[in-house]
Amino acid sequence: MLARTRPLALLLAALALAAPAAAPAQTQTEPPASEVGHDLGPLYLRAELQNLFIWRNDTDFDRSRPLYDQDGQSSGAFATILKPVFMWNVTDHVRIYYESEIGLNYWSKNNPDQQDALAPDVFTMKQRELWMSGEFLDESLGLKLGYGRFRDPTGLWLNHWIGAAQAWIGEDATRLGLFVGQLPELTHEGIDIRDNNFARDIFVYGARFDMEIERGWRLASALQALYDGHQPGRERWLIVPSVHLEAGEEELEFSLDALLQVGQAEGRTLDGSIQDILAWSGQLHLTWDISEHLKIWPSRLEANALFLSPDDAHAGNGWQHAALHSAKNRSATLMLTEDEIRDWYDNLDERMSGFEGGFYQSRAGLFVGDVDAMWRLAEEIWQLHLVLGAATVLKPENALDREFVGFEADLISVFEVEPYLVFHVAFGLLVPGGAGGVLLNGIDPDATDLLWMAEISATVHY
Repeated sequence: MLARTRPLALLLAALALAAPAAAPAQTQTEPPASEVGHDLGPLYLRAELQNLFIWRNDTDFDRSRPLYDQDGQSSGAFATILKPVFMWNVTDHVRIYYESEIGLNYWSKNNPDQQDALAPDVFTMKQRELWMSGEFLDESLGLKLGYGRFRDPTGLWLNHWIGAAQAWIGEDATRLGLFVGQLPELTHEGIDIRDNNFARDIFVYGARFDMEIERGWRLASALQALYDGHQPGRERWLIVPSVHLEAGEEELEFSLDALLQVGQAEGRTLDGSIQDILAWSGQLHLTWDISEHLKIWPSRLEANALFLSPDDAHAGNGWQHAALHSAKNRSATLMLTEDEIRDWYDNLDERMSGFEGGFYQSRAGLFVGDVDAMWRLAEEIWQLHLVLGAATVLKPENALDREFVGFEADLISVFEVEPYLVFHVAFGLLVPGGAGGVLLNGIDPDATDLLWMAEISATVHY
């Protein structure tokens, strides 16, 4: 049995060693600025209503017809989402924040006239964020408690809506923060407090430091730990140091994300013994605004490279090298990674991974590289994006010796009809490789048929 105090002891020891260096600050602790919404006295409001259309010619890269195929192989939907946000400013320094998401509601499924709250076609509603925050001692001390969107400095590992308690000290861009939170799971949990305990929970905790370095350089780093005990006999702990570094101003900006995962997990080997964990992930991002230099070329170029470490070729041995990841990154692709127009929860980096304890994990690893070229047209009310991206696995032995996942090309038009009304029109094409077919196809792993899509979004911001 893993000693439950081991992750905490290791983290505290690491913090003690790091303390003399006054290492890095803030843990996603700042509340939204009051001006993000509409001022109604002590209440600030913000809302977003989005209507969507999407159509894809298939859900994988295989056109093999199953024995029963009355519905065909394409997928598509009309859908509506409303995101209301309320923030009550109790005082100038204390506030309550609430955010929900009514949707994703499909026109062909979710019924607004349904009276049975447990029916499968009832309206979908997510209670996303509910927290309080405050700043004290001339804003040098801060506190945030409740449910919220929580990210580690990179966002590649922790990027979840969770319950967390956070505190920080510091001013302006230099802050030191501590946090503890829990990822939701349903092992022996119920409505009554007598049905809840800390025996089968997933904890995350640690410290973070943020600072602004001279000449536009900014640093955010953290030392975090995870204890996952939600499966008896399969307890897991991790120590995760991570760093986000960004530099540049105005025309050229660069950022680097890197993290390491070190730990152990019980019962994961073929003989049921302890498995050691050593994994990593990283991301490079570059933004270049060239609108003032070359009028005939794109107004802005963005490039991104994402790396997720793979496991070795022998599953169930004494080592696990596949990175745990959030499936949220800065790639601009719409199918290989999360669709930024709307997350449809089926991006390929998720579907090619396993899922456990709130995290995705791919034994084959992953590299995604992409470029987003953007033109500002028609007095800048029209933006045209050309996104080109490609993905490979980093361990072909874990994908039947196939390496190439696929090449994606997207054309995205963004129309700002008015400041509060925005239209997106997107067309995408994905040319799969052998690894994509092996990791995704349901019938023929060798099939590599084209996947293409069309998407339209109309969004009103308030």
